[in-house]
Amino acid sequence: MATETPDSPLPYLVAVNLTKRCNLNCAHCYMDAQQRMSITEGEMEDEEVFGLFREIGSRAPGTIIVLTGGEPMLHPGLDGFVRAGSAEGLRMVLGTNGVLLTEKRAEALKQAGLEGMGISLDSIRAKAHDSFRGMTGAFEKTCEAVRICRRAGIHAQVHFTVTRWNRTEVAQAVEMARDLGAAIINFFFLVCVGRGQGSMDLAPSEYESSLKEIAALQKSSRGILVQTRCTPHFKRILHDADPQSPYTRATGYDGGGCLAGTHYCRITPKGEVTPCPYMELSAGNIRTEGFWGVWDQSRLFQSMRDPSLLEGRCGSCEFKLLCGGCRARALVEGNLMAEDPSCEYVPAGGEVLKVAEENAALTVAWTPEALDRLKKMPVFLRPMVKRKLEERARAEGVAVTPELMARHRLERERELGLKFK
Repeated sequence: MATETPDSPLPYLVAVNLTKRCNLNCAHCYMDAQQRMSITEGEMEDEEVFGLFREIGSRAPGTIIVLTGGEPMLHPGLDGFVRAGSAEGLRMVLGTNGVLLTEKRAEALKQAGLEGMGISLDSIRAKAHDSFRGMTGAFEKTCEAVRICRRAGIHAQVHFTVTRWNRTEVAQAVEMARDLGAAIINFFFLVCVGRGQGSMDLAPSEYESSLKEIAALQKSSRGILVQTRCTPHFKRILHDADPQSPYTRATGYDGGGCLAGTHYCRITPKGEVTPCPYMELSAGNIRTEGFWGVWDQSRLFQSMRDPSLLEGRCGSCEFKLLCGGCRARALVEGNLMAEDPSCEYVPAGGEVLKVAEENAALTVAWTPEALDRLKKMPVFLRPMVKRKLEERARAEGVAVTPELMARHRLERERELGLKFK
């Protein structure tokens, strides 16, 4: 298992924009994706993508690779990319609008090694979703894509972009996603770049009330996990409601806060590496510097890994290690390290909350088989899962074994009303 230090973190998630080609015309697209059916000049060749996966897998197996676009299903090399990434020990998932998915395509992608799909669905109302996505009939095709994933044994997530016009649909969206068969619903919050600029974004008070509603749904919903993305201050809200929430860095879950440049980055179709999809600032190019050359040596990334550089309310906030604010939203205002303008919280001046130790030594015995299973889990989940399993093993006076892990997972699924394939 690869290890990391504060000065040399590992990526948990890398988004690879394979192409700008797209079959829809979404109102909020951060890439201002162009409706093209031919390859854009300068897009990475297949061998360059294969080389990227080899490079990442050599040092950080288990990293989740999100193949996205534009619309990645328009890329003729998609199945080969999934197969190549899986062979390097990477966890391959797809970010798609779902419109082009068929039973046959889903089965082929599953056979190639695809583990999951994030499918964009932005309203409980067909007409509203179709208008937002710029295509009549998109809603029905997208809903069917979630069902197809379920039938094919592909982990499906619904990605719901919360805007001013649909924020009252949040609770109903959870029910819809669960009924379609999604394992998770991720509520994304708009960062106003690309075609997302304009009047769709929420005011800080609307962010706060929406996130509190989602936090309550996360606790009460059965049969589906409820999460948010691009809202690091959600971690403050969760901690305020329950300091022992399993979904904050204070308890070992490292999938929250702003991960841009620390555990996450985006690679454009031309090989530029940016902190996240909503920042056009390039940290370097994989074609000239290699992925690890950019990841380790970029001054941009190094600055984003130093919480002492945060300014304004983010810099003085007791939640800055759990949250950190959205750097993309700060950059829209002209200063990458400034306070997050979407957060209305005023720091109380208390002690900065600590992050659970990520690389703590094993404190109980683990069988080799159990350690191997731990290595195959998503990187951002490992510290939390490790801690929970060791607490249980210590209480029962046993070693961590695959049998203990399976029993713990089954009981956790029953507790949440979940059953993942």
